Amino acid sequence: MRFLRGIFTRLGAPFHRRQRRLALAAVLLAISIGLFATGLAGLLAAKDSEPALTNVDNLSPSPSAPDAPTPTPIPTQPPSDAAVARLTIERIGVDAPVITLGLDENGIPQEPDNGDDVVWYDFSSKPGWGSNAVFAGRFDWTANAQPVTGVFYSLQDLTVDDIVHVKLVDGTDYRYRVKENLTVHDGDPQLLQFIAPTPSDTATLVTCGLLWPPATPEPYGRYWSRQVVRAQLIREAPAALMNEGQIEDPRQEDSPG
Repeated sequence: MRFLRGIFTRLGAPFHRRQRRLALAAVLLAISIGLFATGLAGLLAAKDSEPALTNVDNLSPSPSAPDAPTPTPIPTQPPSDAAVARLTIERIGVDAPVITLGLDENGIPQEPDNGDDVVWYDFSSKPGWGSNAVFAGRFDWTANAQPVTGVFYSLQDLTVDDIVHVKLVDGTDYRYRVKENLTVHDGDPQLLQFIAPTPSDTATLVTCGLLWPPATPEPYGRYWSRQVVRAQLIREAPAALMNEGQIEDPRQEDSPG
């Protein structure tokens, strides 16, 4: 303020009072204009320095990263409705015809009338249909009054990872991998569980077990156990996908190494 007051004093000395008033008014007007101009310039400079605002309504989404490719699902063929033709187990030398039987009038599973046939029970699942396919065969048999081995005589020798083939009349070949081999007492309620439905494709093979010594009135003795083999279906990949290298051939799991 002292600086402005000195200017007013120097300007008013040569003039009369009226002239001094006019001059003072002019000086004040000039100062006001200068202050206004200075303030306006500051506002404009401040406005120029502010970041520009963007209307968010007009924003377009930034391009996102490309989505990961969706894996192609492995197509599965519908199960075959053809009849079961043969059952083969290379490990124990079985290559037998399969017949279809069910329950007798007393609700008891029927048995083959010879030692060579394997039975598929029609109260169980068809092979490849998502549940438990139950098979049975003789442990031994009598031919010409002489005991002979039956088709499942060596079932007890199967071990985990052995392969069971179930072949249908239309050429379908289902392969099952052995998961367990059990000896179960003849009166054990667990036997009913082995022929019950399962949540996945399973093959259950059943035959008689160890023989009690002969006793009257059973001249040939009595089997006191059952041998039960459980195997899981091996899913085959479509040949086209294997050729394209999208998946590995599961059959290589069975290659000798």
